Amino acid sequence: MSAVLNSQLLSKFLKAAGDRLTGEWLLVGGTLLPAVGLDIRATVDIDILSLSERGNDQQLELMELAQSLGLPVESVNSAAGFFLRKVPYTKDELIVLQKGKSAVLYRPSVRLFWALKVERLSESDLEDCLHYFKFCKKVGDPIDYAGLSQIVQKRGQGEKAFRISTLAKILRERTA
Repeated sequence: MSAVLNSQLLSKFLKAAGDRLTGEWLLVGGTLLPAVGLDIRATVDIDILSLSERGNDQQLELMELAQSLGLPVESVNSAAGFFLRKVPYTKDELIVLQKGKSAVLYRPSVRLFWALKVERLSESDLEDCLHYFKFCKKVGDPIDYAGLSQIVQKRGQGEKAFRISTLAKILRERTA
């Protein structure tokens, strides 16, 4: 049984995570949008990843935290960690989202966000990428247009190829 996460519940989760966990963590996926105030679509899982090997031991703590807020334990999703290990990034691409008593929660740069999403790039992933790009521009985040251009050079098949071309189009519009 899954529960739809709203920005209020997510805010409680992130506050508690910052106070109960230790180390550095990265929030990614569709959950990132409501965390930055963009209630665009419903999501049922929280993609939060430890940035240290030691943090993986805290996965049970995340599940307990979810359960304490009335969320099913499977609402904590670490599958994006598989992709994070494959994507090169620098500390400069981590933007502080929230500091807790014992942990820092980051959000990714738009380049890192796109790099994590492009492997699958479902329709909802495309929408997430477009909304996050606009958000990052609006708040004045530095945007690595060369890095984004490299990401959209990846080739997909069928619908995925169309979605990648949509990302490429917004980059071309910027330079036109």
